[in-house]
Amino acid sequence: MPRERAGGLRAWFASPFHRFAVALPAAIALIVGALFYPLFIEAEAHIREEVQAAIEFEIAGLEAHFHERGLAGLRDALQRRIEISPDRAAVYLLADRDGRALAGNLSQWPAGVSANDEAWFHVAEADGETLEGRVFILFGGERLLVGRRSPLEAFQRNMTARLWWSAALIILVAGVIGGRFMQHLHRRLARLAAEAGRIQEGHLAQRLSLSARGDELDALAERFNSAFDEIERLVDAAKHVSSAIAHDMRRPLIALRNAIDEARRSPGADPALRTQLEGLRDQTEELLRTFSALLSLARIEAGALGPLLQAVNLTEIVRDAIDLYEPLAASQGRALNPRLAPACVRGDRDLLFQVLQNLIENALKHGAGDIDIGVDTLPDGGARLTVRDHGEAVAAADLPHLFERFFRADSSRSAAEGAGIGLALVRGIAEAHGGSIRATDARPGLCVEILLAPGRRGVEKS
Repeated sequence: MPRERAGGLRAWFASPFHRFAVALPAAIALIVGALFYPLFIEAEAHIREEVQAAIEFEIAGLEAHFHERGLAGLRDALQRRIEISPDRAAVYLLADRDGRALAGNLSQWPAGVSANDEAWFHVAEADGETLEGRVFILFGGERLLVGRRSPLEAFQRNMTARLWWSAALIILVAGVIGGRFMQHLHRRLARLAAEAGRIQEGHLAQRLSLSARGDELDALAERFNSAFDEIERLVDAAKHVSSAIAHDMRRPLIALRNAIDEARRSPGADPALRTQLEGLRDQTEELLRTFSALLSLARIEAGALGPLLQAVNLTEIVRDAIDLYEPLAASQGRALNPRLAPACVRGDRDLLFQVLQNLIENALKHGAGDIDIGVDTLPDGGARLTVRDHGEAVAAADLPHLFERFFRADSSRSAAEGAGIGLALVRGIAEAHGGSIRATDARPGLCVEILLAPGRRGVEKS
């Protein structure tokens, strides 16, 4: 068996639904077999006893005739029984010592039956029936055969066939019922898993669907929904706290920056002190940018900064962003390599430009080498935007968390600047546009891909 096929079977049997669908009919068939097989053996023994009792009864009657009237009386008795008895299963044969028939309803001595006194025999006839009986050697050397065509073999054949057909029918019916039940259960669990996956992707308002039956799965889903309600409340509280801090800290930080500028521009300022003030100003500006991104993200997530959706030229927006950041990249000895196809998407020009800014700045700060920026048109008319650097790879375990606020990857890609807000803001903007975003290991480097919906033709050409 090929390895792929063996692996597929193992994966198929790894599912408890598949194992149950196989085990249920097999268990039912075993139970039915355990119940009916002893009955079959008991019925078989009962039929065998009945056949032998009938033969013994025939022998006793013929023996009486033989003792009273000798061989002639035995021959007459055999002839009368053959003529008047309606029992076609009864078999008689009186033969001489050489086996030639003298009386009876058999024309010759049956093949396979030995001429031993008081010996029981059990032989198959040419027509498929079974002949069972007993042989006696009389005083003159004649042979007397008394037997019956046994119904036992026919009973065994019929019962065996019926048992096998019954087992097959039970397995088939149980398999169909079990399979349909498992499919129904599998579909419900798959739907719940898909809904849980959307919650894991950040759609915290998503809940597990309930059926009208109110069964155990619905009870479990209700428990999970209650847990998701609590998680959403805690996440919203955390977002509110961070947004409130960002909002409240902006004003004193702006005042601090203005004070630093005023002190830095003072004519009597010491050069060393002025240098320190410039460093403080840069750090204050970084804090203000972080708080501004936090507030923008909070507004987008709350829907208060809903994008102005209209057809925009994504290619032109990307070109503008490249023009803005090319000097900065060149100062680092790096280049921005565009690969742009014409693309028109439905979105907000300013927010999409913010996306380009954050992605390029992230690549400049945390990546290495040149930065590839691509725009492709999708078959549905939408667009794919990709930004890739050639720096250190991001650990596979970190990729799903790159777009969470305040998340920073391992030290190999982390720089001193940044607070883990830029990519979270990119995801918020992409999802506000009805798009999706993902990060992949570009080997080398990190590639961020955004899928955007198509724009309406002819509405706007930026």
